[in-house]
Amino acid sequence: MSVLLDTGVVYADHDTDASRHEPASRALEVVFDGKYGQPYVSEYVYDEAVTLTFKRSGSTEAAKRLGRRLRGAGSFPAVYEMLHVSPSLFAAAIDVFEQYDDQRLSFTDATLVSQCKRNDIDAILSFDDDFDGLVERLDPADV
Repeated sequence: MSVLLDTGVVYADHDTDASRHEPASRALEVVFDGKYGQPYVSEYVYDEAVTLTFKRSGSTEAAKRLGRRLRGAGSFPAVYEMLHVSPSLFAAAIDVFEQYDDQRLSFTDATLVSQCKRNDIDAILSFDDDFDGLVERLDPADV
């Protein structure tokens, strides 16, 4: 089993004041314990989460700390495998974004769907039900 993390879960876990902090943190504890196998983070999720942290907190230190945690740098252990968007995956994400315009996916979400399919990742850990029907989604509140 393997799981790809969505931005909302990563951000909510990092921001202790986020309304969904508790379910995100509980779900990630289960992920860290290995129940869902290898956890993955996309470079696009990295971008969104670090940017969101900086914009909402105003702190470059908070944003850098989250970035180090996601990369497994500094004092943070390497937990996630970072997935990158190749030109062919980018093209696949464009197809997903345009084909499923009724799902209201962001382009980042379209890349996550494409990464799940391309890398045989079993599920996305996400609060966002826009993934439903496209890939298996684990709702952090239910994990």
